[in-house]
Amino acid sequence: MIRKNKQFNSIILLIAITVCSLTGITGNLRAQNISVSASLDSTLMVIGGQMNFTIDITQPAGLMVQFPQFIDTITKNIEIVEISKPDTIVQNNNLLNISQVFRITSFDSGLHYIPPIAFEYKRGELIEKQNSNALALLVVNPFVKVDPEEGIFDIKQPINTPFTFAELLKFLNWVLAFMLFSSLLVLGIHWWLKKRNPLKELLFKEKPKEPAHVIALRELEQIKNQKIWQKGQVKQFYSQLTDVLRIYMEERYHFPAMEQITSDILKSLKSVDLPDDKLYQKMKQILETADLAKFAKYEPLSDENDLSLISAFFFVNQTKIEDLKSPEEAAKESIEREKEETVQH
Repeated sequence: MIRKNKQFNSIILLIAITVCSLTGITGNLRAQNISVSASLDSTLMVIGGQMNFTIDITQPAGLMVQFPQFIDTITKNIEIVEISKPDTIVQNNNLLNISQVFRITSFDSGLHYIPPIAFEYKRGELIEKQNSNALALLVVNPFVKVDPEEGIFDIKQPINTPFTFAELLKFLNWVLAFMLFSSLLVLGIHWWLKKRNPLKELLFKEKPKEPAHVIALRELEQIKNQKIWQKGQVKQFYSQLTDVLRIYMEERYHFPAMEQITSDILKSLKSVDLPDDKLYQKMKQILETADLAKFAKYEPLSDENDLSLISAFFFVNQTKIEDLKSPEEAAKESIEREKEETVQH
């Protein structure tokens, strides 16, 4: 009941001050050719809120009026947040209207009285004053309890909720996509390092590579059976013969015989360990005869062609590397040879 009476008295006081202020303004306008007024955006403000406090003065153009100097506060309970520059408007009857706005706030609840503000001006030799109207500002506190000693705290404390697996469901698709991408990347790198298709490795077994001498002897046998040198194709005969020998020497001795000329091949052969000195001479005879036949329009005799083919067989047979055979493989080959000999007899 006491609190309601206090609020009612504050409202009555506010109305009374407002009425007096309006009466003062009317009186000033009638009595003087200079008038001042003060106004608020509202007579009610929430604690900590902000509003504008405006001072207006109407004066003759040649009159010097001293504005009040506010720095931090309007009263002890009303603080100044920001001060704007005075704004001047020239009226038609040689009067000036000057206004200045103060942005104010208050952190003290209750009804705050703003007394009249005095403006000094000089009229002749006399210094006169003109007072504005008085104002009242009611600052209300919407909070139930405010204790400065407790410090600043949230209106409502955070809720402590337990972590649940359902919170991760929205990230499940991203996690699965990342795992799938990582797996594909690992498989791709594995395939690239091996340089072969894993599916092909499972479905098709690669045949073991034939030894170099097996391939060379088979191709020399084909050249022997074709006998193209007897048909006048001497250049083709020596091209095929030297190509077989060059490929064989690359695989056997690991030097680029296909890219070398005859002199370079012979120089490379001198650096390898040949089982017989005659092998070098035989290879030299084959290569030099082939160069003469291919580039110098030389036509070797039939015996020279036969000798070149025989020397090629001899070179491969003497330099070939045969894998050691197990006793079972050796016995099997011996039985097969005996069968062949029996059939021939």
